[in-house]
Amino acid sequence: MDNPDTITEEQENIFKVVIANNISAMKISKILSEHSENILTTDYVVTGLIYRLMIKMTDDEMIQSMNEAETILYAESSDEDENDDDEKEEEVESIEEDLNTKRKIKYNSCNCDICNKCRVCLLNFGEFITTDHLSTIYKNSILETCEKHNLILS
Repeated sequence: MDNPDTITEEQENIFKVVIANNISAMKISKILSEHSENILTTDYVVTGLIYRLMIKMTDDEMIQSMNEAETILYAESSDEDENDDDEKEEEVESIEEDLNTKRKIKYNSCNCDICNKCRVCLLNFGEFITTDHLSTIYKNSILETCEKHNLILS
């Protein structure tokens, strides 16, 4: 019998996929931020997550994100310290936001391909039908987060 405290290979792969997906979503959020006021907002983070759910990664994006996920998952403490130093150089400004007031998610006015696709994803998110159990969990977590923080989608 397997030790219940041991992570199976299947569970490990799911962790990698979730981490890779979130890494890619944060890259989209950063692009949205850079294409507006260069301030990372909750709206851009949620939009990045929605984009990543609805727009599948290319093979190259998947490979890069999976490699980054493995780096994070298997990093040793000395590597983590080095990565923290690297992240400090790339910091994006963020702001305090009032998440107690109900409001619609805001988006930028940039017309690049990614920003346009993000707006379309936001508009269509409510009608988006998931195709597997993991994407259903992902969509439900986005909906729960938005509800908890009074963010209105659409």
